[in-house]
Amino acid sequence: MKQLPFMIQKFVFEQESLATIVDMGETKGTEGKIPGYFVMSSAPPNIEEAEESSQAIQQQATQGIAEIADHLHRMITTTADGSAELVITIHGYNTSRSGVEAWYKNIFKYINRHDAAISACPNRVFIGYRWPSENVDPSKVWQALSALPPLPRDLLMTGGICALVLLILQFIAFGQTGWGFLISLVLVLLVGLGVMMLALVVLRLVVYFRDSYRADNFGVLDLVELLRQIDNALVERTADQLFPNTASEEQHQEAVAKTRGYWQQRSGNKIKLSFIGHSMGGFVVTNVIRILSDVFDSSSVHKRPDADIGDVFRLERLILASPDIPVLTIISNRANFLASSLRRFSESYLFCSEGDIALRIASTAANYIAFPSRTQARGYRLGNVALQNKASSEDDYGLINLKVLDKEFPESLPIGEAIARSTENVMDNLFLTYQRSQKRGAVTLADLFKVQADGDSTRATVADFFTYFDCTDYVDIKYDPNKNTCSVKPTGILTRAKGKAILKPWDYFVLTLDYARGKRDVHGGYFEGQYSQRLLYRLAFLGFGGYLASLDAEAHVALSKLHLECQTKQIQGYLSPFRYRVNVQGGSLDGAKIELLEAIQANQ
Repeated sequence: MKQLPFMIQKFVFEQESLATIVDMGETKGTEGKIPGYFVMSSAPPNIEEAEESSQAIQQQATQGIAEIADHLHRMITTTADGSAELVITIHGYNTSRSGVEAWYKNIFKYINRHDAAISACPNRVFIGYRWPSENVDPSKVWQALSALPPLPRDLLMTGGICALVLLILQFIAFGQTGWGFLISLVLVLLVGLGVMMLALVVLRLVVYFRDSYRADNFGVLDLVELLRQIDNALVERTADQLFPNTASEEQHQEAVAKTRGYWQQRSGNKIKLSFIGHSMGGFVVTNVIRILSDVFDSSSVHKRPDADIGDVFRLERLILASPDIPVLTIISNRANFLASSLRRFSESYLFCSEGDIALRIASTAANYIAFPSRTQARGYRLGNVALQNKASSEDDYGLINLKVLDKEFPESLPIGEAIARSTENVMDNLFLTYQRSQKRGAVTLADLFKVQADGDSTRATVADFFTYFDCTDYVDIKYDPNKNTCSVKPTGILTRAKGKAILKPWDYFVLTLDYARGKRDVHGGYFEGQYSQRLLYRLAFLGFGGYLASLDAEAHVALSKLHLECQTKQIQGYLSPFRYRVNVQGGSLDGAKIELLEAIQANQ
């Protein structure tokens, strides 16, 4: 039997409704209405520690696949509309197992016990996925030094010795002569080389590149295998249901082949597959979709990729929170290697913050070495973008393009044409703060990518598929669902929420101190705020239409309530015209998507 590259456990509730993780087959605890599973890649932090999984772990993984498939199969066969959904959450860089488990327990408890709107729709399965991330640990400095290749190691040692000799030369007369000057010059050069080698050690200690390698080569591939196994298990169960009397293996294989054809005919009613990706987890998600996408599918060849993945899945919702992927991702041009996969989703959301120093400083500095950009700004990450504060007033918050959508997007006008005619464009509203010489210190994405857009910022792009929530000034109470505790009073969740039009260097310095002291999580605060959790998790598990329905039965009224909610919490939102056309105006999902894809393709 093939070794499965992951282990599977499940989430249950113990006494006092505390969420916990138990092995498959354990009877303690009670499951939630929405079943939850913890899946962890079996790849180790270091390749020297790699070993075959034990028989018990393999049995648990096989049992976990079977249970997940059973839940999904039961949902599609017993629910009135035959619908089932699988929601997968993926963490980011520098995340310990205990930290990941705590977050996933919070999600499990929140969707089952704290949000009636989500728990009332139980035809969903939740998976919290952990890839082999490593914590930053300064105590591993000796391990990092011992792992240096011979040449860098020797240069580092030589540089250290030369630095000592150079110091001694300062105290002897020989250092004042011409020969002393030349010797000092050579020693300084060697010291410089030693410092460069020390920089390699520092880069290893921050584990960014190590985590990036593990995410790409273990996290992505192991998640692909998980989905492939669930896909196969569901096909097998459907075959047993449709063809119960297969006597031989040959007959069974014929039944499986016919079942795959049956699932192809269910194109509009497959199992919905949604993702929540935080930080480097966004990188994992997008690369998983790239692998799962069939580039030789006719719809892909004609640049109209559909949402079907494998035999049984259909891509539904993508929620990215501070994604550690290039800002280029939402631009439509040859250099965007993610565009074809992102536009397969029916719904896409981006949660971002101007004050995310983890991305602005650490990730951007690390990717400076590897990312092939000539300029500073194009090396920023997608989680760095923000929406412009234009008036420094209450009107800055809420859905800032709501009035434009109501006025300039009539149902009779094709969505691509409406975007081109509109006075508001998402590329003119999204900005990066990177040049003090620029007006307000900010450059919009329209300015940044005007070459790729041929100077036309009104054209439709992949960016128009996304709905944006800029949480820079988000104010709320902190809420822990698993412990059921709240902070005493509202506070700035991701920044100090000063309502500034643009953050200055001093603001970033202060946020760095706040982040270092644990006062606020500038990178992952979306999962701590009471309202942001409700917004993010309802979008993931219910979708935009489901979220609006939880606010009001009438779509326009519900949209106004969402606008007021965001305004009260000082969140800026930019609603995708695509979402507005489908969920508010009642347009066809497939029809609107084809219109938008045609508009994007026409501009390429």
